[in-house]
Amino acid sequence: MAAFAPLEAGDPSQAGPYRVVGRLGSGGMGRVYLARSPGGRAVAVKVIREELADDPGFRRRFAREVDAAQRVTGFFTAAVVDAAPEADPPWLATAYVPGPSLTEAVAAHGPWPEQPVLTLGTALAEALESIHSADVVHRDLKPSNVLLAHEGPRVIDFGISVAADDTKLTLTGTAVGTPGYMPPEQLVGRDIEPAGDVFALGAVLVYAATGSSPFAGGAAHGVAYRVVHEEPDLSHVPARLADVVARCLAKDPKQRPSVPELVDKLGRLSAARPTEGVFSSGWLPAPVVTEVTRIQARPLPETPTGTVPLTAPPADAPPAAEQSPAGDGSRTAVDTAAIGPAPAAGLLAPPPQPVSAGRLLGLPRRHALIGLAVAAVLAVLAATLLLPDGLPDGDRSNAQGKESTAAATELAFQELWSYEEDPAGPPLIVDGKAYFGDQGGTLHALDTAGGTQIWKYDGLQGARPVTIADGAVYAFSGASGALHSVDADTGDRRWSFRIDDASTGAAPKGTEYGITNVAAARGTVYLLTLPWPKGQPALYALDAETGEELWNRPVAVGLSTALTVADGVIYCGLGGKDYENYLYALDADAGDQLWRIKTGGSNRGKVTSLSVAESTVYFGSEEGTFYAADASSGEVRWTYQSKSKDAEWNGPPLVADGVVYAAVKGRFDTADSAGRVYAFTAGSGKRLWEYGTTGPASPPVLTGGALHFSDAGTLRALDPRTGKSLGDAPLTTATDPLLTISGDRAYFDGGDERLHAGRISLTES
Repeated sequence: MAAFAPLEAGDPSQAGPYRVVGRLGSGGMGRVYLARSPGGRAVAVKVIREELADDPGFRRRFAREVDAAQRVTGFFTAAVVDAAPEADPPWLATAYVPGPSLTEAVAAHGPWPEQPVLTLGTALAEALESIHSADVVHRDLKPSNVLLAHEGPRVIDFGISVAADDTKLTLTGTAVGTPGYMPPEQLVGRDIEPAGDVFALGAVLVYAATGSSPFAGGAAHGVAYRVVHEEPDLSHVPARLADVVARCLAKDPKQRPSVPELVDKLGRLSAARPTEGVFSSGWLPAPVVTEVTRIQARPLPETPTGTVPLTAPPADAPPAAEQSPAGDGSRTAVDTAAIGPAPAAGLLAPPPQPVSAGRLLGLPRRHALIGLAVAAVLAVLAATLLLPDGLPDGDRSNAQGKESTAAATELAFQELWSYEEDPAGPPLIVDGKAYFGDQGGTLHALDTAGGTQIWKYDGLQGARPVTIADGAVYAFSGASGALHSVDADTGDRRWSFRIDDASTGAAPKGTEYGITNVAAARGTVYLLTLPWPKGQPALYALDAETGEELWNRPVAVGLSTALTVADGVIYCGLGGKDYENYLYALDADAGDQLWRIKTGGSNRGKVTSLSVAESTVYFGSEEGTFYAADASSGEVRWTYQSKSKDAEWNGPPLVADGVVYAAVKGRFDTADSAGRVYAFTAGSGKRLWEYGTTGPASPPVLTGGALHFSDAGTLRALDPRTGKSLGDAPLTTATDPLLTISGDRAYFDGGDERLHAGRISLTES
C-alpha cells in the first residue's frame, strides 16, 4: 500500500492556501488530495463533488457540520484544520495521517488477535466521546474511516456525511452509509443519535476480529435486511469481546451501552490508557506495524506528482477510437469515473503540465501516458457511499497487442484446497461455509478454511443451491420438480415442495424443469419454474417455515431466471402473450402486478441480469439492452444498447458508489463468445468505460478496492473508476467457470470435476 498517487490532468493545484501534490482517494462526497500548507505541513484536502456543491441546501448544511467538526479535539480523531464551504467547489482540510485504513490492514494481513482489537476499541470509544461532546454524531463510522498509526488509531470524516445525506444525493439516489455498519434505525429512516455510532463501533470491532461484517456481505439490500431483522454473527469473535459488541449491536438503541461506559469497559479489558495520549507501536499486530513504518518512512512530495500531456486535444478533435472488444483485453476510452469536470481557474486551477518523455519522443498520446500509475492507500479520508472506495489508477495499454510494462500492481492467485466433486452451479459462501450442488444431485456444505465436508444431502438429481436465507439452503431438483429446504448447519431436510402437488396441477410424466430460480424474503420463498416439454410455467410463493403454498401466478409463455425481492416487491422476467417478454414488478404478498416493462418480442429479449439498488431496478436482456427503471413506478430512466444484439447481460449488475458495473457475454447460440464489462453512472446511464474480454465475462465483484471477474478462465482485476487493468491471474481451463468471490477468496470449478478455492491478492509489482 502506497501513501499517495500522482495527480492527473484536471486535478487542482491549489485549495485555498494549500498546494495540492498528490491523490489519496475518492468517495461519495468528493476526491481527497494530499496537500501542503504554506509552512510545509501535510494535510488531506477533500474537494466536494460538483453535484453536491450545486445544491444550496448542501452548502448550508456542510458549513454547519464543518463548524461543529472543527470543535472536535480528541486525540484519536483527525482534526479539521481548515475549510471553505463557500468556495467553488467547497473543500475541507484535515490532519494527514500517514497510515493504512483498518479495511486495508485487515484485508492485507488478516483478522487481528483479541488484545489489539480491545485496545483499538478503547481508542475508538474515546474518539466517539470527543466527537459526541462537540454535539456531533459521526453517522458513517466504518473500517475505512479508521486510520492506523503507531500512536493510535484516528477516526476521520466525523459528522460531515449528514450534509450529503440530507441532500439525498439526487444524482445517484443513494443514501450515505455502509450496510453492515449503519444501525437499524438509520436504515428505516429514523433520527440518528449517538447510540447509532455505538452500533457502528461494535460492527467495526467484529470486522477487526474476524475480517467480515457481523451481518455478512452480498447485495446492499440483503445486508440491510439482516441488520434490521436478524441477529449478528459473533461465532468467531473472542468471548470477552463478544460480550461487549453484542450489547453494541442491540436492535434497540436504548439497549446499547453509553460511550463513557464503553471507554471504561474496553479500557479495563485491554488495560490500555488512551486518555494519557500515549500509545506505542506495540498495540498493533506485527505485520501492521511494518506497514505503518513503511508508509511513514516514505518521503512526501513537495511538488505535484505525476506527468500529464502538455496540451489537451483540440476542441474539434474526434473522440478516441474504440478498440475491438474481441480478444484483446481492450478498454474503450470513453470517460472516467472522476468526480466532476476540470475545475475552473481561480480557487482551484489545473496543475502545471510539463512535457512528458513520450511527447518529446513523438509517441502517440495513449503511449505517452503509460507509466503514470502508482498504487495508493485506499479509502484515506474518503467519505464513501454503500461500497468500498476504488483504487488509484493503474495503467495498461493494449495498442498493437502489446501490454504496458509500467503496471503498478500484480494480481496473484494461490490455491488453498480443492474438493473432489463437480459443481452444478456457483457455490454460495455464507458464515464460513461453502454450499454447492454437484452434477450427480448431492448438496454439499464445506468448511471454507480447509475444504473439509461438514455435511451432504443426497437425492436432488442435479440440484444446485440457488439461495440461502434464515438458516436454510434452498435447492431445486430439476428432474423431480421439487424444491428442498435444508438446514444450513446440519444438512437435515426441513421440507420439500413438489410442483406436482401445486394448485396449478400435475405436470406430465417425464417433465423436467430447465429454468428455475428461488428468492427468499420476510418469511416467504418464491419459486420460478418452467416445465419442459409441457406444463404450466408459474411463480409460486411458499411459507418458509412449512413449505406450504401461499399463492401462485401462472405465466402465459416462458420466463427467465431473473428473480429478486426487495422492499415487498418481486421483480422477475416473465413471458406474455404472443411470446413477448417483460420485466414484472409484483406485490410480494399476493402476486398482483404493479407494473411491467416490455423487453422483447417473438420469444426474444428475456431478462438475464437483474438487481435492485436504492429505488432503482437495473436489468439487462438477452438482446443486449440494459435498463434502469424507477422501482416504484416502472418508469424507464435510461437504457444502453450493447454493440451486439447477440450479446446477453450476464448475472446481477453491481451498484457501488453511484456507478453501475455490468457484464455481457455472447449468447449461447452464437459463435462469438467474447464479452465486455461496462461502468455507467447510476443516475444518468452515462457510459464511463468498457473493457473487452476474450471470452464470457462473469458478473463483476468489488472487493479489496478492485473490480474482479472471470474472463475465459482468467481472473482479471480492474480499477473500478477507470476500467484500467490492475492485473490478471490464470484460474482454470473452464471457459465460463462457475465463479464466486467472497472477500479475498475465489471459489470455482476447475474444469477437472473439482471445486477449487484460493486466495486472491493485489500487490505492488
